[in-house]
Amino acid sequence: MDAQNSRIEELLQKIKQQQYKLDKQNLQIKSLQSKVNLLIPLHLKDNKTQSPKWKISPKKSFSHTNQSHNVSVEPALPHKLPEDCQQLFLAGQQSSGVFQVQPSGSQPFKVYCDMTAEGGWTVIQRRTDGSVDFDQLWDAYKNGFGDLHGDFWLGLEKIHHLVQEGRYNLLIELEDWEGNSQEIQFEFSLGGESTAYTLNLLGPLSGELENAIGDFRQLPFSTRDRDHDLKADTNCAKHLSGGWWFSTCGHANLNGKYFRSIPRQRHERKQGIFWKTWKGRYYPLKSTTMKIQPAALEAEP
Repeated sequence: MDAQNSRIEELLQKIKQQQYKLDKQNLQIKSLQSKVNLLIPLHLKDNKTQSPKWKISPKKSFSHTNQSHNVSVEPALPHKLPEDCQQLFLAGQQSSGVFQVQPSGSQPFKVYCDMTAEGGWTVIQRRTDGSVDFDQLWDAYKNGFGDLHGDFWLGLEKIHHLVQEGRYNLLIELEDWEGNSQEIQFEFSLGGESTAYTLNLLGPLSGELENAIGDFRQLPFSTRDRDHDLKADTNCAKHLSGGWWFSTCGHANLNGKYFRSIPRQRHERKQGIFWKTWKGRYYPLKSTTMKIQPAALEAEP
């Protein structure tokens, strides 16, 4: 009997301990509830079951944050391309090759840059092996054709964009089949398509080669389908071959037919690449290069 009473006392003691713990936990819960009530706005206390008038959408919140970030941080400006090969040379490029340029008011396009001790030259025409047919129509000469690593015509529109902002020099290099070479350099300007890309030579600057393009007159460009030459009764581009700044057909044509050997027949030779004041009217040249560079500014007195 005593043992049973002792057992009952132990159980009652455990119950009291558990009750004490429960009472303590209830006090803690009430204390936390009071703190929560202090944080709840008054208009929500009046209607605890009222649904919130706004809610956060995780996707919209992320999108809004991302938009705010885009507004506050300006995108990086694209890298500015050089306007021509001379700018590229002045920026430190010393090796020749194909590069992308963007003259003022033009879309970017690729050019071949010939880097020399005198600076960077933008090549606008090259004839070396006859791999490209230069007997093309107006649109081809306007837009350009060929391979920048080989024979090509850059395009009248591109040339116009390159030179329209300032003074430019044109360097013409010629080679015959005996390994001899000559060159001549002009200061020039070039009009747009509305002028038929009229070439205006402002005078020779250097070189032993005599001028054969014309007496520094304004010469519009001609092709078989756009006859703008100065010979009234003849279409020089059709009579000869290729597109060029023809005067009266017989002075020069660096875009004529390429011959890998000199033809025997005179009527064939006249369609070739020629510069009348060097080697004569009926000698088809082996190679030609035309390249341009900004004219050097004269020093102020």
